[in-house]
Amino acid sequence: MAPHERAVLALAAALTLWVPAVAPAQEDLNASLAQAVPLFAFREQGSAPALILLRNGGTQQIPQALVASRGRWRLIELPEELYNTSWIHAGRTLDNGEIWGITEGLADGQPYLYFASSGNGGRTWRLRGHLRKISRSAVVDSFAMDKGGKGTLILRLDEDPSPDAPRLGHYVYMTRNGGREWSEPIYSHGKPLPPSDVLARPDQTFEPQDSPEPGTWQGILNELSPFDED
Repeated sequence: MAPHERAVLALAAALTLWVPAVAPAQEDLNASLAQAVPLFAFREQGSAPALILLRNGGTQQIPQALVASRGRWRLIELPEELYNTSWIHAGRTLDNGEIWGITEGLADGQPYLYFASSGNGGRTWRLRGHLRKISRSAVVDSFAMDKGGKGTLILRLDEDPSPDAPRLGHYVYMTRNGGREWSEPIYSHGKPLPPSDVLARPDQTFEPQDSPEPGTWQGILNELSPFDED
């Protein structure tokens, strides 16, 4: 079953909350981090825990979340609806710490974006919706979502070598129901003004490179939430 088909089934099931699979022991966490690549990180903020969005380093893309909770880091695996996708954008609301993340993957050879959110700091996640990108080369320029579920996504297309490439420029998508459904893209040659309710970007952004050395991982964890890992 293609990723976007699985996403449709998941949405039809009343947008069920995902139940995380948590690494039971520190040695399991260390083994997982040995193949993991950090992409976005958030420091502790009020009641919101420190959080790292990452992907595994294997052949299959699996987006994951690493959450600091009760004195230790816990690895949260998102279910198979998002397998073979990777985090490309993330933000945290300024008022209640809700996390929004966007992953990207291919379905039937076409590029899709998948929208997920967490209202408890990354401990559990909810699949909100998906859309097909105007071009595989388009990148997320900005993303916003308010409390009422009105959101705006702006994609930027700087180049596209394909023979049937769309016009270069910006494409604006809008939703009124929290990302479940999106409008057809609206083209803009110049950059549109971003919405006023843009989500706060991550405190740290990492290049999607090879897995960090063990010492590098420890430094990242300590900087975000410096509790004793033993």
